[in-house]
Amino acid sequence: MAYIDPATMNTTGEVEKQINKIIDSPSTSFWLSDAFKALMQRDCLDAANDAELLGSLLGRRAELILRGK
Repeated sequence: MAYIDPATMNTTGEVEKQINKIIDSPSTSFWLSDAFKALMQRDCLDAANDAELLGSLLGRRAELILRGK
């Protein structure tokens, strides 16, 4: 699936359409698909904050693992 920069999306409908494409894509992991489905049912700010924290910590963990620390 081609990456589309969310900053180019101007309506919630455009964002939700992209999220649904990701959920429906056969190349999307079951975990990510389930996570998107669950997050879409939550308060949008809580969901965004949780996703940002998850991405930040997992990204840092990956960096440290790759550096052997």
